Amino acid sequence: MKREDGQLRENDNPLRLQYLLLLCAAIFSLLLLRVVDGKAADPSAEYPSRPIEYAVHSSPGGNHDLFSRMVSDIVKQEKILSQPLVVLNKPGAGGGVVMGYVFERKGNPYLIMNTPISAFISTTHLSKFPFDIRAFTPIAGTIIQAGFLVVKSDSPFKTINDLITEAKKRPKELIQGGSSYTAYTSLEGKVIQKVKRVQWNFISFKTEAEALINVLSGNVHFAITSPAVVVDHVRAGKVRILLTVAPNRYPEFKDAPTTEEAGIGEPIVSYHGILGPPNMPDYAVKKLEAAFRKVVEGQLFKKFSEDALFQITWRPAAEFKKLVDKENDQCKLLLT
Repeated sequence: MKREDGQLRENDNPLRLQYLLLLCAAIFSLLLLRVVDGKAADPSAEYPSRPIEYAVHSSPGGNHDLFSRMVSDIVKQEKILSQPLVVLNKPGAGGGVVMGYVFERKGNPYLIMNTPISAFISTTHLSKFPFDIRAFTPIAGTIIQAGFLVVKSDSPFKTINDLITEAKKRPKELIQGGSSYTAYTSLEGKVIQKVKRVQWNFISFKTEAEALINVLSGNVHFAITSPAVVVDHVRAGKVRILLTVAPNRYPEFKDAPTTEEAGIGEPIVSYHGILGPPNMPDYAVKKLEAAFRKVVEGQLFKKFSEDALFQITWRPAAEFKKLVDKENDQCKLLLT
């Protein structure tokens, strides 16, 4: 306070000092609170603190949707994470829609994407996108979706060598059926032709199931399809497997050799895994990598994979990144 002449009263200085002391105490308390509560302020300390979006490129009820929901159920049942994985369907453009959705959310630790690598690589190379598969953050590799080269049960081709021998006798006369020309199963046919120095024709159908129908009707000589499409027909004795497009034989179909055993080389398969947005925080990657490892090593996942004819292939984030880079280069070369 001031007197009329503008001079400070003698007892004003202690009052001013009290104000300063109170202000300093308040500031110190706020700083102390930040230090004490620093752990809670750290986003990695309580991660995940809310549900994580699990984006998938197929519509509800599709194979990839069912797979993702199975994983989500396992995470919930076995309490692998403190928060659920919420499946988010983003179909369209061969995976382009879901990739665009995830790409735009850079650094988001609450978003992951179910990824069939070869399909997404083909999409990014054949269409104009502002990214390719390497733009995303690798989290974990989970399974392999293999393929079977099949013929009608009454086909004269009893082995893969029978088919190759006939193709050499009749260049460009045999017909392979398949879905998209750039599908991993279709590309395997190109590899076989190159390695074995043969040529045949390829007819593209809307789906693998339609290609299989044309094998059964005799319109095409053979098809390379994913196991889930053909397995019931094999068990019913309607078609015969000549070649297993996978690293290992299936116990149920142990008579069908792998591509390595048939002298064709490393198989073209659909590796599946989990990718996150670009620049995903390390703490989220490590947490999710550990979570998916528990999923893959659990009995529920093993049983599902066995029933669906998936081959489990666990890869942590660092190894999965190497695989993504390798597959990107190989697929680009094949498409070229």
